[in-house]
Amino acid sequence: MLEGCKANAVFLPCLILAHADSAYETTIARAFRRLGWDVYVAHSGPEARRLVRMLDADVVVLDAHLPEESGWLTCDKLTREQPLAKVILVSDNLCLRNQELASFVGASALVSRADGLTPLAEELCGAAIPAAG
Repeated sequence: MLEGCKANAVFLPCLILAHADSAYETTIARAFRRLGWDVYVAHSGPEARRLVRMLDADVVVLDAHLPEESGWLTCDKLTREQPLAKVILVSDNLCLRNQELASFVGASALVSRADGLTPLAEELCGAAIPAAG
């Protein structure tokens, strides 16, 4: 199991997740809940920002292309409000332009949705989550 990512009895890390693809969102939420994380799902950028303020979240994972307010804009607002916030953007396109934009808005990382859970696990835990066997 992934010990570095697993919660302990004293501290449950908090993850706010906002993604337009409900299947992807469910997969990510379920995986991190199994590791003992408190996972809260937001359905928009403004809702994600509100949850971050309310829960003092450790990590925020945002779809770059959220409806209403893009993940790019939400990330920019979050990192301006809370400069130490760790925000990971998820996109289908990791082109140089998107990587530069992620850096500009203060994202900690830009990961590919197509790669599934692995890049998020590596960003959040420093290692991949083993496949279910």
